[in-house]
Amino acid sequence: MSTTDTTELDHDEEQRQMYVRYEVRGDTARITIDRPGKLNALDLDGWHGITAALTRAAEEAPGPVVLTGTGRAFCAGDDIATFAEHTTRQRAHDFFIGGLLGTMTAIATHPYPVIAAVNGLAVGGGCELVLVSDLAIAAESARFALPEGRIGAWPTVQVGVAAHESGRKLAAEMAFEMDWVSAVDAPRFGLVNRVVPDQDLEFELEETIARIRTASPHAQRLTKRFLNEELVTAGLPKVRRALEALIDETLPTRDLQEGTSAFLAKRLPTFIDA
Repeated sequence: MSTTDTTELDHDEEQRQMYVRYEVRGDTARITIDRPGKLNALDLDGWHGITAALTRAAEEAPGPVVLTGTGRAFCAGDDIATFAEHTTRQRAHDFFIGGLLGTMTAIATHPYPVIAAVNGLAVGGGCELVLVSDLAIAAESARFALPEGRIGAWPTVQVGVAAHESGRKLAAEMAFEMDWVSAVDAPRFGLVNRVVPDQDLEFELEETIARIRTASPHAQRLTKRFLNEELVTAGLPKVRRALEALIDETLPTRDLQEGTSAFLAKRLPTFIDA
């Protein structure tokens, strides 16, 4: 029977992680985004919390890491309500480069496989978390979407890593058409490995971890390093360039301001920029 290690966090780490929960069940680290009232949308503390948990997992629980959410969402991406806080380029840089990109890099460079257990909606940055994870298992009720264009933004991580993680035409379909992708169709889009009934998600996760652990830790580390070489050396630098463009060319636009205002007011936006 697995046990749960709930070692106390130091005060600074506890404040930083907040709703991102870290635990070790048996010998496997689990990172859970526990903000169901916001569909597990991430503010800067949330992005930093995942990164900190991954760092801790590498030190305390060598082997596969599980990333999941609570409630009806895996992760709804960035917390749009915090976009009004990006009042200066430095603050925007801290969020997108220091926060979001820092987490994507931590997943890609973690020494062991990171498994996304997609329990529900994976939207925007949440969908991109699944994309960057090494393996992904989805519950049948899960759905995926990249709707950033509807608020005047665009899927910066996906455009940077799509060539390494999924086909360009399928990536373009998600980015441009912004429609929902069901769990059944998610493998075709290169988002997940397997889809299981909701009630079987935990069982399939345990079976996946057991299969991975039949390889030595050394083999896991070397496999991860070389599988992710192009993602780390070419994909993530492209993501950084895309995020810099988002900060400099998108955040100041009237369309982004209108799109986020409309989203928060639950109305349709009126875009005017070319």
